[in-house]
Amino acid sequence: MPRSFADANGDGIGDLAGIIDKLPYLEWLGIDAIWLTPPYPSPLRDGGYDITDFTAIHPDLGSLDDFRLLLDRAHACGIRLILDLVLNHTSVLHPWFQRARWAAPGTPEREFFVWRDDERGYADAPVLFRHFESSNWEWDPMAGQYYLHRFLRHQPDLNYANPAVEEAMLQVVDFWLEQGVDGFRLDAVPFLFEAEHSRCEGLPETHAFLRRLRSRVDACGRDVLLLAEAIQPVRESAPYLADDELHAAFDFALTAHLFAAVAHGRCDDLLHCLSHAQEMVPGCRWALPLRNHDELWLGDGHLVEQSVIEAILNGFPEGRDHWLNWGINRRLAPLLNGDPRPNTLLHGLLYSLPGLPCLYYGDELGMGDWPGLRDRDANRTPMAWTRAPNGGFSTAPDPLLVLPPITAPGFDYRMVNVEVQQQLSGSLLNWHHRMLTSRRLLPALRHGDVVWLESGHPGVLCYARHCPECQDGDAPQPSMTVVVAANVSSAGASTQLELGRWQGSRMRDTLWGCEFPAASDAWFVYLPAYGFFWWLVGE
Repeated sequence: MPRSFADANGDGIGDLAGIIDKLPYLEWLGIDAIWLTPPYPSPLRDGGYDITDFTAIHPDLGSLDDFRLLLDRAHACGIRLILDLVLNHTSVLHPWFQRARWAAPGTPEREFFVWRDDERGYADAPVLFRHFESSNWEWDPMAGQYYLHRFLRHQPDLNYANPAVEEAMLQVVDFWLEQGVDGFRLDAVPFLFEAEHSRCEGLPETHAFLRRLRSRVDACGRDVLLLAEAIQPVRESAPYLADDELHAAFDFALTAHLFAAVAHGRCDDLLHCLSHAQEMVPGCRWALPLRNHDELWLGDGHLVEQSVIEAILNGFPEGRDHWLNWGINRRLAPLLNGDPRPNTLLHGLLYSLPGLPCLYYGDELGMGDWPGLRDRDANRTPMAWTRAPNGGFSTAPDPLLVLPPITAPGFDYRMVNVEVQQQLSGSLLNWHHRMLTSRRLLPALRHGDVVWLESGHPGVLCYARHCPECQDGDAPQPSMTVVVAANVSSAGASTQLELGRWQGSRMRDTLWGCEFPAASDAWFVYLPAYGFFWWLVGE
């Protein structure tokens, strides 16, 4: 969230210059890319996802020159920049919508959005923001018709059945490619087209447009990531990852299963979810989030089974009374009641499973939240940098801050901040630094194949990541195998792992270099509560 990360000019609002100032920290942490939520001009009724100009920067954040400087400085640090692109809708203040509402029905201007004379259309499409909206339609007195909005009423849906809309959005993509961005996180991709008697999600016309988008991006001649935000089951998300469509998609079902596994201390459903995703789309094309700027989306039984939702609600009482729309509106650390053990377990899995692990700003510290703030602002509070006032986020007086810093017991910014945790070798922040450094040094964890291994304990998940000899950057890399075992339960687990395929091979803990007995058919290990190991197999 650029507005909540770092404020360089002291006006109380995070900006692009603040991100530039913090690039040395991000480089030290070990991340590969920055995903920015929308930095475009906006009335900010939905955190910037209500856009009035797709080809400019909000003046609170800086200018296009600042954006280009951020790109250059990030690239110099070996960090890529992924830009959030909202394809589905605009703000009601966007010039496109203002022209549409005053234009006559059937004119090219009016046809940029979806209009009806009544609000009975697309009745099978669920209302996504159920705590704020009772319908997907809103009456516009100037137009004399209802317009469709799958999100909030001030975010009218673009009409992708109109070829002019498709071309306008492809020109937006062209503009940012010319600036040099390294990828796009495509917001709400399932909802671009509508059809009666359907949920209006993932229709064939949507996939056809995404193929045109992929072709447009490929024509620029650079490696540009197209990442789909599709809050759908894997079977419905997988088609976005066709070879001629998008490169990656979020696996939100896995997020729910990770929390459910920790909640009830069993990993059978989690293993099924993981293996199913790999069967549908093998390799490392699933993006893996734990938390983000929205609620922890669980859905109405469409994304995951009701039993998974109930396990999470029962297992995490800190989230039970903080339900928003279709999920829990809490950050990771407070949801886990501040316990660092399941926190490190979940991130240890994220960093070693096949895919693109996503780290939400502040979660590397175990940062807290502010329940009760408007909408999803509870999860979007300022980053804690130092013990200084406002956590070093800004020198502005408190009333001018974009959101209040965290002062809740156990999460106070004077204790939970970058400055303090960098000085403590055993801090959560330094743990993330070590883990990301290890992951960078282990190609098997970044792009290796995965093999699911048997364990003798219902709470222990075990798998191996393997990559053959390959070229990693400029240097050739020998073949590598890393075995991972994780205990998702709150009790210690002594179990046998089936490592016979590596019989007699050397086994070393990758984080500390400790030697373990050579691999064998009957290889026993003890894992503490929420404990896990990464072992390097062989010499």
